[in-house]
Amino acid sequence: MKALSIAAGLLFVVVDVDAAPAPKELKSDLSKLEGDWVFVSWEHAGVKLVEQARESAKWSVKGDKYKFEIQGIGEEGTLKLDSSKKPATIDLAITEGNDKGKSQLGIYKIEKDTITFCFARPDARERPTEFSTNAENNQILVTLKRAKRED
Repeated sequence: MKALSIAAGLLFVVVDVDAAPAPKELKSDLSKLEGDWVFVSWEHAGVKLVEQARESAKWSVKGDKYKFEIQGIGEEGTLKLDSSKKPATIDLAITEGNDKGKSQLGIYKIEKDTITFCFARPDARERPTEFSTNAENNQILVTLKRAKRED
């Protein structure tokens, strides 16, 4: 009887662990991205974007949806994060704009009110593995800061 009682207790512990809620880390990174962002640097294939174009660029996140605009051209879509990967990964599913219907694979890191993304070109099959850009890898490396709120 005692052995049955111990086995039942262990079964409860195993079931209880399996029923535990998902880690909050994924939600936490998504919530850290929530809001409006401005680009402080942008390089594609190792070449810096012209300052005037970079200054017109905006990125915003609400829930799992993002909006991006540069020089009056917009893009929208959904994003999916996986912070359990090293480096953490981001997948964009583009639903509006020039690349509508395409996906874009990237990596990210968040440091306080700064985000760094490194993206492959839309519909590329390989995800960046490091935060770098040059003519060979044709990746997009951007750094964003949280936009100051206008009161």
